[in-house]
Amino acid sequence: MARSEPQRVSAGGRLARQAAAIIIALVIWHLFAVGPGRAADVPTPWRTVTTALEMARTGDYWTAVGNTLLTANLGLLLSIVVGVPLGLLNGSSRKVALSSQFVVDFGRTIPGVAILPLVLLLFGGTRAMALILVMFGAVWPMLVQATYAVQQVSPQLRQVSAAFHLTLKDRIRTVYLPSAMPFLTTGLRIAATISLLLAISAEFLGGTDGLGRNLFNALTVNNPDEMFVYAFTASMLGVALNLILLAAQRRILWWHPSQRERG
Repeated sequence: MARSEPQRVSAGGRLARQAAAIIIALVIWHLFAVGPGRAADVPTPWRTVTTALEMARTGDYWTAVGNTLLTANLGLLLSIVVGVPLGLLNGSSRKVALSSQFVVDFGRTIPGVAILPLVLLLFGGTRAMALILVMFGAVWPMLVQATYAVQQVSPQLRQVSAAFHLTLKDRIRTVYLPSAMPFLTTGLRIAATISLLLAISAEFLGGTDGLGRNLFNALTVNNPDEMFVYAFTASMLGVALNLILLAAQRRILWWHPSQRERG
């Protein structure tokens, strides 16, 4: 009981600091909107909330949110399906890892938006274009984290798997994958953020249906109220996605020392 009390105080103090930071940000936003931002018709926080409530009653708003989430999640799923197996195979062999190191290092330094003109030329403003763009950007964190995870497997586990003459499939399933989970969950959080960003970028620049396209349309007609609502919605989706993945990580890695220490 004596140990839980400081934890409650610490959690309460953290929430108070976060609330204070939000209030300060809202005050600064309001002061800017009624001051220097008035010339550009920057909406105040209350005006943005009012607009958001009005837009939430329309089907177009929720359709845009659904399209963005669908594109981001499908692209993330594709990046997992492609990146994790390749990373596990890459990390399980030192020769393969060394031979592919330049390709991986080069590929992950290319911004996803940089290949947008190419995929837009090949596929046009379609969901296939957006999915390829999202997968290209999100696959690298999964591949790299999976590679690192296998390389960090303890030599004792490798010796045990060799002594029992386990096949590569069994080694990945019973040795590499459990040891890789802390790395893979970290890569998943990074890849999920990239997926959402690239999905909105594909919609904004490529014309795919979703929040990004609606944001571009609001910009085109100079509607700052809707612009702020769509931008705020995109940021809230990112926050919600991160919180969901954090909760999932705690459940999956309940046995890991890092999660036990937090608990």
